[in-house]
Amino acid sequence: MALDNFKTAFMNTYQEFFPKVLIAMQIANTRLLEQLTYGQSVERVRYDISSVDVQDITNHTDMTIDSVTDASETLTVNNWKGVAFPLSEKEMVQAGPLNPGTIIGGQVAIKLATYVDADVLYETTNAALDFDNGDLTTLSSTGTAITINSTTTPQMVTRMPAKLKRNNQTLQNMAFVLDSYGIADMFQYLLGKNADFVNSLFQNGYTNESVANAQVYCSENLTSEALFAMATQPTDGDTVVINGVTFTFKTTLGSTAGNVLIGGSADAARANLTSAINATSGAGTTYVELSAANRRLITKTYRLSATNDNTANTMTLIGKGSGRLTLSETLTDATDTWSKNFIHAYFGKKGAIDVVVQKDVKMDMRQEPKQPTTNVISRILYGIKTFYDGSQKFLDVLINA
Repeated sequence: MALDNFKTAFMNTYQEFFPKVLIAMQIANTRLLEQLTYGQSVERVRYDISSVDVQDITNHTDMTIDSVTDASETLTVNNWKGVAFPLSEKEMVQAGPLNPGTIIGGQVAIKLATYVDADVLYETTNAALDFDNGDLTTLSSTGTAITINSTTTPQMVTRMPAKLKRNNQTLQNMAFVLDSYGIADMFQYLLGKNADFVNSLFQNGYTNESVANAQVYCSENLTSEALFAMATQPTDGDTVVINGVTFTFKTTLGSTAGNVLIGGSADAARANLTSAINATSGAGTTYVELSAANRRLITKTYRLSATNDNTANTMTLIGKGSGRLTLSETLTDATDTWSKNFIHAYFGKKGAIDVVVQKDVKMDMRQEPKQPTTNVISRILYGIKTFYDGSQKFLDVLINA
């Protein structure tokens, strides 16, 4: 799924779902290369002319020959994802006029489509330039995300294209991808100043309006990022909550799902929390594995990954396609808290991110040999890359969650 040519792969009912959820393929540079197989790559050469300088010319004197270097960049087709579900003969009969294959198939198609969508939108983090609160009034980013309000909205609208222009980019064929809350917050300040946004807001992902000469798209598959600062050893019973999933620091680990061993220091506790989120080594000794339902939320639904930093006394949390995160904590030390929580929005030229997908999406219906059940299996093979020249064409806009 997540393809421009999905019409050749799915029945019409499936197609009804896709335009409402896919944004990335509308802004990416999509190359449909049918012959590519798993592990094959697309290579591009990039030339570096930074050492070539304009120089004075003196009669009868040799000019200085500056060097031009090159480097290759590779996009590898190595993402092979799929969905599968069973349909029994009994279920088909009991469904009556409903068609479970179509209904369920449409829903799982959304899951696969949004997964690919999130992978593409994650490339926003590879932009050569960030745009954040510092850019609203100065010429440099500060790492502080923007809170959208009546003051920052006009600053964003005017200064985002200015930053791209300063980076030697033409402001044509532009896109601005933001989530529903971000669009709603921006548009409430633009209403009455531009057009009637209300009627077109959130329709099929594209709002049918423009901001700063960029078509505005709405996506809930944006990448989230949060920073958890904890320099003090937590107290027994202190908790950290991520989108409703609770992790509890304990002096003695115990057996309750989500418990995290405090250990001998703040660094140890933070490292154990990181392992508990990532489900890496330490299960049963430094943390108690989550329930199956909560593990699915953390790993599959929100696609969260955590990175511990003992030097900075922080843990960075990334949610690929999770959208805005709801975070809280009950730490005894009030200085230990979630210090940052924001999303990565895309502003820039369309086609800056390269996506290579097999031309044909595979979907099979396989009959079980010893039971009246049909397995429906769909899969997709793709590769994603933001090449150097593409990274110069868009901004990673940091928006407070």
